[in-house]
Amino acid sequence: MWDQLPELILIQIFSHLDRADRASVSQVCRSWNLALSSPVLWRSVTVLIDRDLRGNFPLAGELAVKYGQHMRSLELAWSRSYILPRETRAARNIQAEAGADFLAVVRAKNVQLKELILTNWVFSYKWGDRGKLLYALANFLGCQYNLETLSLLNANFGVSDVLRLLGTAARGCSERLASLDLRGAFRQWQTPHSNPRYLRLLGRLHALTILKLDYPAISDHTLNALANGAPKVLKTLHISIRDSDSRQHTVTDSSWNNLARACPNLTVAYTIVNISHYEDMCYLLLPSVPLAKFQLFSGYVWDQSRSRNFRGTVGLLISHYTNTLAEVMLQLKNNRELLDDLLVSMLVQCKNLTRLQYDGIMRSLDTLRDICHLQVERKTCKYNLCH
Repeated sequence: MWDQLPELILIQIFSHLDRADRASVSQVCRSWNLALSSPVLWRSVTVLIDRDLRGNFPLAGELAVKYGQHMRSLELAWSRSYILPRETRAARNIQAEAGADFLAVVRAKNVQLKELILTNWVFSYKWGDRGKLLYALANFLGCQYNLETLSLLNANFGVSDVLRLLGTAARGCSERLASLDLRGAFRQWQTPHSNPRYLRLLGRLHALTILKLDYPAISDHTLNALANGAPKVLKTLHISIRDSDSRQHTVTDSSWNNLARACPNLTVAYTIVNISHYEDMCYLLLPSVPLAKFQLFSGYVWDQSRSRNFRGTVGLLISHYTNTLAEVMLQLKNNRELLDDLLVSMLVQCKNLTRLQYDGIMRSLDTLRDICHLQVERKTCKYNLCH
């Protein structure tokens, strides 16, 4: 009876099972084992290096040997930011070596990924010989020729390590790599924006359509490299700016104008965290930035000796980005400034605005009534208003 279930139904059921359960059902009968060999079940694989690669014969490695050729998306993650007292340094080194061994297995299978994601590698520095693991990762990347997405989100690597990985990816996939996430890839206070090798590598990514960076990785030179490397191709540039970032340098309006002309379909997204004052943001809101998405998290701590002047910031959004702004999120903690009139003005003037999320104080219920009237009268685009 077990072997009479249609294969399509079995595959659908197996897709909800974790790795251990899949290994178990493969031993039930021949038809179940055959269904488990379906490529669709192994297209996307997540491996927790500090959990799934324990022991002499880790299950993740065994399954990679059997089904690794079907893999197209691989996420390599660390699950813990802490080390248990009973875990000796030798044991921690074993985990890094196990990660390197797993990559060697996948490389031997000649797996050609379309997506590689590194998750929580900021934790990996506690797990012994990370250098050996990074070396294995670089070798694996060097054998990838179809990679379209690479994410080093919150990897917290040194500049040389990031550039080594990026360089190996660029050698094999410079004409294919379309999405690159380097937010949190570099250690804090490291500023790669003027590094010659970093700029050369960005200029070699001719298929890049989505790029996500922190502010220390952005400069006039960076924008020029993108304009020369991916003209008419780059569509999304997401920039994260935090109060802890090094922000001693500024990007000029002329560089933004040059990039916008080279990439006419480009849209820019800003995510600003724990920065409140107008003086700390106005140099970001330049007229030539094709800003489509703006997120501001003001935080709980600011310099109370001067006004945060949110009116000035919102006013710049309205005056500079009437034709480009699509999404706005304002989380303004403990704000006492009157912004009601500017919120209504934004909805009226920014014709492409589809979403406005405001977490702050609204002084008058009449403002809410005016916003509802605008929506009823269809004088603005469809939007969602929160808080």
